[in-house]
Amino acid sequence: MSMPARLLLHASHLDELRARLGRVRLVVQRFEKDQAAFGALCGWVLTGLGERHVRHDELIAYVEETLVITADGLRDVAAGRQTLARFVGDPDDGPRSATEIIDGVLATVEGREWVEPLLADAPVAEFAVPLDDGEAAVRAAGLAVAMARIPPLRRMVDDLAGMPDVVAEQARLWADMAADLRVIGGDLRRCLDDDFAGETGADVRAYHTLMANNVEALRGLVATCTAMTVITKAAGDLILLARDIVRGLIGDLVARVSGWVADPSVAPLPVLVSRLGAVVATAWRIDAYLTALVTSIANLSRSIDG
Repeated sequence: MSMPARLLLHASHLDELRARLGRVRLVVQRFEKDQAAFGALCGWVLTGLGERHVRHDELIAYVEETLVITADGLRDVAAGRQTLARFVGDPDDGPRSATEIIDGVLATVEGREWVEPLLADAPVAEFAVPLDDGEAAVRAAGLAVAMARIPPLRRMVDDLAGMPDVVAEQARLWADMAADLRVIGGDLRRCLDDDFAGETGADVRAYHTLMANNVEALRGLVATCTAMTVITKAAGDLILLARDIVRGLIGDLVARVSGWVADPSVAPLPVLVSRLGAVVATAWRIDAYLTALVTSIANLSRSIDG
């Protein structure tokens, strides 16, 4: 195959890859415009998530535009309007790989260094002792009563609730984008190898160097998507854990208060003081868990911003 024919074939392959990148960008645009999915208490902290969506779209658009310019330039070379060497120029070695940076973020997130100790140990501290069916029913009933009759408690739990299904969908979208971009990057690499097989000229080698930057950019985007999948899921899981703990504490307290109310005898002062202490201790523990949650999510957000 002549070199002009090779260039035109390669340009058509770049057109196809550009179109596929355009479809990936449509996925980015499906993300929520704000972080309401993470609940009112924590969503405002995760500013990095919303900004990352925008930045990711910009980076994909940049690679997409690069492929358009490259395809048009190769058609000019095939038509004899300029040489390949002049079109390529003197390509540099490209930007520093993002994969090493992303690997560090992933190690931090998966190592749970960002989680406050109170929440990191919470599953053992709060749920080590199983409840029998009767206790579980009383706790559930107590929680239902509290949510129905005490609006401030209901608002607090609602602020923690968010939309877990939307969070799960966002994590899935990031994972889908990672898979799509990984395939596109691999196909671009194969196009470079197959479309110019046997060509060893300096201009072809320079073109390979130029396009290797785009391959590396796609790898960086894959790494970012993978990290955002893990980060999004980690944030959603921690918020759900804190919500379950708070709901359990409320349900347990209301169940205990119900038992106190049902007791017709007049409790002596030490018993009343003990009961008041239990109420105060529960309020303190709920506040401590909420503070730990917000601090943890803020730590996680900083890893996104970085």
